[in-house]
Amino acid sequence: MPVKILKEKLLNLAEVKKILEERSTKGELSYVQRVTLDYATKFSQFSVEKSVEIVRKLMETFGISESTAIQIVNAVPKSIDELRAFLTNEQKIFTEEELSKLLKILEET
Repeated sequence: MPVKILKEKLLNLAEVKKILEERSTKGELSYVQRVTLDYATKFSQFSVEKSVEIVRKLMETFGISESTAIQIVNAVPKSIDELRAFLTNEQKIFTEEELSKLLKILEET
């Protein structure tokens, strides 16, 4: 039976991890869900609350899209060059100062 999509929402790795952990207590996860949970467990670097807060802060402070902010929170780039790779689809050109400030937000948390 095909899966019916009721709602679509962008999630960061910490949120995915939480959802799959909750679902695993109610029954066995599918193979894809188990692999996804393993990945989210290994690579999520923030708590759900912290990651949501950082995404919101990046969107409000720098005017970037939610999907870009989530990608940045998931990957946690360490340098300006790494950060630039995530910002290529944004309509704005960021100054070195803005990029440094963005990295500082990630480091402080």
